[in-house]
Amino acid sequence: MVAESMSLRARIIVLFAAALVLTLAVASFIGERVAARALESSLRDRTVDLARTIADELALTPHTDPDRAARQLGAILMRRRGLRSAQLTIRHGHETKTIHVAFGEDGAVLDASSDPSTSIPTSTQVALVDEGGSRGWRVELPLHDGGGRTYGALRLEASLSEAEEIVTRERSVFFLMAGIGAAFMAGLFSLVLGRWLTRPLTRLAGAMEAVASGAIDETSVPGTGRGDEVGVVARGLSAMLARVRRFNSELQGKVDEAVAGQARKNRELAEVNQLLVEARRDLTTKERLAALGQISGTIAHELGNPLNAISGHIQLLARDPATPEEIRLGLETVEREVRRMTSIIRRFLDSARALAPVPEDVDMAELLDEAVTLSVPVEARHRIEVHREVSPEAAHVRSDPGLLRHVLGNLIANAVDAMPAGGTLTVRASREGTTVSVTVNDTGVGLGPEERRHLFEPFFTTKPRGKGTGLGLSISREIASALKGRIEVDSAPGLGSRFTLSFPEPSGAGTSPATNGGAGG
Repeated sequence: MVAESMSLRARIIVLFAAALVLTLAVASFIGERVAARALESSLRDRTVDLARTIADELALTPHTDPDRAARQLGAILMRRRGLRSAQLTIRHGHETKTIHVAFGEDGAVLDASSDPSTSIPTSTQVALVDEGGSRGWRVELPLHDGGGRTYGALRLEASLSEAEEIVTRERSVFFLMAGIGAAFMAGLFSLVLGRWLTRPLTRLAGAMEAVASGAIDETSVPGTGRGDEVGVVARGLSAMLARVRRFNSELQGKVDEAVAGQARKNRELAEVNQLLVEARRDLTTKERLAALGQISGTIAHELGNPLNAISGHIQLLARDPATPEEIRLGLETVEREVRRMTSIIRRFLDSARALAPVPEDVDMAELLDEAVTLSVPVEARHRIEVHREVSPEAAHVRSDPGLLRHVLGNLIANAVDAMPAGGTLTVRASREGTTVSVTVNDTGVGLGPEERRHLFEPFFTTKPRGKGTGLGLSISREIASALKGRIEVDSAPGLGSRFTLSFPEPSGAGTSPATNGGAGG
């Protein structure tokens, strides 16, 4: 919890001071060890030199009196600091005498002994000994006569306590100076850190808080011109703000797009509702067509046989040689009207029964020409300009020609009725993939929205009373459905109308290219 409440500057200073103290402590430990080893080595060499010097001062020979030499050794050792004991061993023939000199409270204490088995080293030996917790160097120097024979030895022990006291004092001084230096360096580091890092970071933190409140943009971030890490962070914050601004702009655009999409979906939902309304209307249409089927069946049953009888008798009368020519012409007129009545009945039957298309190879140019010839009255051709267009891809298709002819006849007849003052009629056939489209376009009076809404309902017509039955487009849509296609209308008042019959060719239908038959009128 304390570390979390500390500022960044305090954390860095504490970390730096800890690292500095740790570094100085390690350096002190290593320096102490190196200094101690150096002092020990120096004391060892000095003890060896001192042993040689003392041997020279004593002027020892094989005939030296050991007691006299021991007293001289005690006097010499009293003048030498750091030596804690000495031992002189001299061999006279078969007798070996050893005198040990130690230091007590009253001065040097001599202890003499004689032991022929005492060993005398033949070379200088140096060893580090520890007696009673006191460490020291032990040097054994052999004594040689003029012939090179060893007749004795001088052993000195020098204490390391003085050197250890020096090392301890140096360690204390070093740690004291290290503490003072660490405090000074921490203060200096704090000042430098505040100038180079803490204050820029504080300003940068203030800028980030301002960003959180929306009171700053990417152009107001401090420190972006610096070349150090603070500058990198400042430039990164500025770039991040720019990206956030772009993201907000893109997000706003997406929100606007989503709102527009929702509005579009609302419109689509309204269209779906409209389709539901039309579906209900279609259901009503189906019910009316079913009723029409019953009526058509009744008409076909009640009128079919009498009309056939009338047609037969008229044909017999027309073939009778005794019938005058003017009567024969009248009979032909009557027979033609009978055929027209039969055709009307057949249309009612077609609208009532289930349609089953029988696909055949169809020459579209020939079919369009036939439909135009049969559906455009002779008296209307002087006021209506007719164009027929067939794309090469749609020159030959496979479908039911009778059903196509029936639909085209209704569409062309309606187009002619929509141009009582004249205009242009365009009949066009095209193909896109396996879908064939036949379009009938006129420049007539056009249709309003309300008329388009009820256009395919049975018995609905925009023609004057007695001019149309209102069944043509309804039957045409049923035929289009039987062909697995549809009829679409595009019209506006005063701009004419365009009806498009689209249907797919049956699976496996083949096509053969053909040239356009041109335009006819």
